[in-house]
Amino acid sequence: MPIFQVAAMELVCEKYKEKVDSKKAVCRRPTEYCKFRSACLLYFLTREKAGEEKKEPGDRDGEGK
Repeated sequence: MPIFQVAAMELVCEKYKEKVDSKKAVCRRPTEYCKFRSACLLYFLTREKAGEEKKEPGDRDGEGK
């Protein structure tokens, strides 16, 4: 029986037009305002990886305000 591998999906940050590999998919600036936030898969994955904690995840590159 063959084992199926899922192809890596490339996601895009709509605000900054940055491509992100699905294996490393996290919102790099979760504390900044983003008009795409409500439909953002990167932000959703960041929250999911944070374990659905009540606190906001921190910025990944230190540029958030």
